[in-house]
Amino acid sequence: MDFGYLLQILNRRKWLILTAMIASAALVFYLIGKRPEQYKANVILATGIVNYKGFNSNGDDAFVQQFQIENAFSNLIDYAQSRSSFKILTLYMLQHDLNAEKSANTNWPFRKPNVALYGESIREEGEKLRQELAKIKLDSIIDPAFSQEMDYLIDRVSRTYGYDHDAIGRCITVKRKGTTDYLTIDVVTENAQLSQYMANAYVYLFMNYYQNLSVREKRKNVQFYKQLAQEKKAVMDTIKNRRYAYLFQKGLPALGKQSEELVSQITALELQKQKADAKLLSATEAMVKIQQYMDNRTLLDANETKTRVVDKYNVADLSAKVRHLTEKSASKGGSDARLEAELAGARHALDLALQSNSGTVSKAGRPEEARRTKEDLYKEKVQSDIERIDAEKSLEILNNEIRLRTGKLSAFVTNDAVASSLTEDQENAEEEFKKVNEELMNANLALANAENPLHIIENAQLPEWPEPNRQALISVFVAIVIGTLTVIGLFGLAFLDKSIQNPEMFGAYSGHLRVLGFTPFIKVKGLDFQRIFTSKDPLPQYTEFRENLRKMRNQIMGMNAKYFLFTSTRPQQGKTMTSYALANALAANHKKVLILDTNFKTPLPTELATANAQSGPVARILRNHDLADTFFPGSITGIGQGLVMVVAHHGAHLSPAELLPPDQFKAFLTELGAHFDYIFMEAAPLNQYSDALELAPFADKVVAVFNAASVINARDKVSLEYLRGLGDQFGGAIIAAVDTKNLPN
Repeated sequence: MDFGYLLQILNRRKWLILTAMIASAALVFYLIGKRPEQYKANVILATGIVNYKGFNSNGDDAFVQQFQIENAFSNLIDYAQSRSSFKILTLYMLQHDLNAEKSANTNWPFRKPNVALYGESIREEGEKLRQELAKIKLDSIIDPAFSQEMDYLIDRVSRTYGYDHDAIGRCITVKRKGTTDYLTIDVVTENAQLSQYMANAYVYLFMNYYQNLSVREKRKNVQFYKQLAQEKKAVMDTIKNRRYAYLFQKGLPALGKQSEELVSQITALELQKQKADAKLLSATEAMVKIQQYMDNRTLLDANETKTRVVDKYNVADLSAKVRHLTEKSASKGGSDARLEAELAGARHALDLALQSNSGTVSKAGRPEEARRTKEDLYKEKVQSDIERIDAEKSLEILNNEIRLRTGKLSAFVTNDAVASSLTEDQENAEEEFKKVNEELMNANLALANAENPLHIIENAQLPEWPEPNRQALISVFVAIVIGTLTVIGLFGLAFLDKSIQNPEMFGAYSGHLRVLGFTPFIKVKGLDFQRIFTSKDPLPQYTEFRENLRKMRNQIMGMNAKYFLFTSTRPQQGKTMTSYALANALAANHKKVLILDTNFKTPLPTELATANAQSGPVARILRNHDLADTFFPGSITGIGQGLVMVVAHHGAHLSPAELLPPDQFKAFLTELGAHFDYIFMEAAPLNQYSDALELAPFADKVVAVFNAASVINARDKVSLEYLRGLGDQFGGAIIAAVDTKNLPN
């Protein structure tokens, strides 16, 4: 299949392709025009990924860090688009719309339920869900998983409002903004206010959800150490009570009212000491951070001061140079061109330096707010230092008081072995409690200092204009796609179509079997060969058919053969029509042709095989050779005075060799040949019957007829090998019913 044939296919089907393109473009244009307008609101969110990861200046692990950054962004985007994140937004939007429907204020719902989806019962379910949602705090939610019944209720109601997971997933897009640290979150809905509200709500809820999950372990640590501290304190108090009970039982003085007061005082002092420790730790960390801020501010001020000094001296030098050159110019009366050029350059440089200096001076005269910032930092540092000193003094005083009271309490205790053991156990319990309490303080401090790396750079604004629907562009694109697919489909059908179609393709499929010619496809009904060959009217609809018959007629006349056998590989290939057409073409050239029907499996049609009077030379020859019972003369509408005659049969299930004795049949053909210029015989299909093989010895030439719409299969190839083996006896193949559109140019 060559490229030219493919172009012919496109040329024949151009209107189909254009129709498909125009129809698809018009349909898409109409459908897009019917869609409601869409409004997009977007939020820019800083992630802190790049700022925290960073790149080292040596670049040793640049690839690893780049991979980590990209992986972190992918994880964060997937997490932002997770079912849990969207579910929290679903709950939030349902809270808004359900409460807005219930209230009578101006806070209207963005959407109303699609009652047709589940029926009127959805309103009762919505009210039930509204009451349940009132009990949920979305700001502190960690796991948006509820009971099966609750989740089912949320799913049904959210679908009616268009806030289900699939709907939200279609309207929210999260992606990284270039190679920056930012995420852009786009929300597209049918309402401008809804887009803005949903975008801001989604980011707010996602940040809280992300923060809640990120500090979940820290909260677990606080709860763990808090419970452990309570257990340690209970153990400590139990040991104390056992010790004092023992001393009281022994009648030792340590268990009087004074000792109980000392124990209470020590306990109170211990609590104060814990608070002082926390205050000291907080003040120390605050001083470190403030000092970092002050160092950065000092470095910035030093650089600006250095710049101002350099600019000042630069202006002074340029001013002196201008004065010196001006004096020299005045002394020479301005006649020295080189001196004047140097003076102009010096003045220009002085102007630039003055402009730069003015900018530096404006920076030096920075707004009072910058100086106040530095002063405020210093004041905050002093205040934090005072708090640190105060906490240290408090700790020192509290430790002294605790030691003093502990010493007084110890003075009451005797050297009893059991009391000593209990005292040792009490000290160990107090030490364990102290360590656990310190861990609790550290866990509380870590939780308090936990920062959310996500923060909003730009909130969603109210969209002023709807999103462009690109109606024309998409329609053109769809038309191109449909056109391309149509072309591909036509090419695919062409490649899958293994039919003969034309003589060139027949040659490729048949192994280049000789082709005698072809006949174009024409309507057989009402076909009048007398009119085709003799009419003075050119009849353009039959021109190609007539001329191809004339070409094959000339080849047949040039073969120096009288007896022709027409056969085919399969039935319904057009043998009868082809032989009848060639007979009429020869008759138009004043040749007498006899069509002898030897296809005993399929008799001729009635319009060609109606028996006429048993007279004339053909009837006599049939009687002479005892074949009147097998054949009979038939009537035919041909050209001239009886130039084309037909000898038909009644049909038989025997093969020609069984029905016709060879010598008798050969003598019969010889006598017929004396009355006709050409005798055309027709045989049954080669694939199914042996008739053609048995009749071939009686023919000078064998002609095979193939229909252009047929496909050459494995059985046909066996028959083709037989035809090829005939050698010079094979007169050629005729391709019948060829669509002229499939002919190469």
